[in-house]
Amino acid sequence: MTKIIAHRGLSAIAPENTFYSFNPMVDYDLDWFETDVSITADGELVLLHDDRLDRTTDHNGEISAQLFDDIIDADAGSWFGPEFAQASLLTMDDLTQFVSQTGMNLNLELKGITGPNCSALADQLVAKLVPYLRNINSQVNLIISSFSPIMLLKLHAAAPELAYAVLYDEHQFLDDWQLIADACDAQYIHLDQVDATPENINAIHARGFQVNVYTVNDIETVNYLTTLGVDGVFTDVAHQLVARKVPAMAM
Repeated sequence: MTKIIAHRGLSAIAPENTFYSFNPMVDYDLDWFETDVSITADGELVLLHDDRLDRTTDHNGEISAQLFDDIIDADAGSWFGPEFAQASLLTMDDLTQFVSQTGMNLNLELKGITGPNCSALADQLVAKLVPYLRNINSQVNLIISSFSPIMLLKLHAAAPELAYAVLYDEHQFLDDWQLIADACDAQYIHLDQVDATPENINAIHARGFQVNVYTVNDIETVNYLTTLGVDGVFTDVAHQLVARKVPAMAM
């Protein structure tokens, strides 16, 4: 059965990677969600997709060049709508608490680190992240993904027991894809929907990997990929693809 993975939460109806997009997930028959982790200049782990703060907050600049205390008050919601002005950036503490409370399975994407201090910050991200991941309930399924093989290699060296996925950019699923996947000891291949052809999906499965496809917001395409046997689909519109939970009737 193809799993539906809420991409940055229910990000079509609320600002991504905030509690406004996370909390409504519990009202639906959703088992999986995805979010992104990056690091500030002083080593704090923050949930942010972009290298820069500009698109999704009222702050500017690369996240890796900012001090945590300077961005913790950032408005992470008004860009989506004025009713979300109270949305704030989330931390790994927020994320692990949410997972603990809901039991939802998690795909955590490691962001590539930019800037002149990128190597040291990447090592710091790994060192700080591993304890959080190891403290997540063992009943929760966890996938660590990244477009950066270097980030996957660094985290795998520190936590080889975790499940890993290589993200391939659009049109970058090349003939050497398994060389990268094997080097990272990955169990999952994450494809852009453009590259999710029957031939590629069959080849991935034939070599013993699972395949999840991103980011698919068209219901017909989701249904088509399901017929091809993909293992999971990342989508901003997960609420349109699964049933809403029926509230328990009061006795």
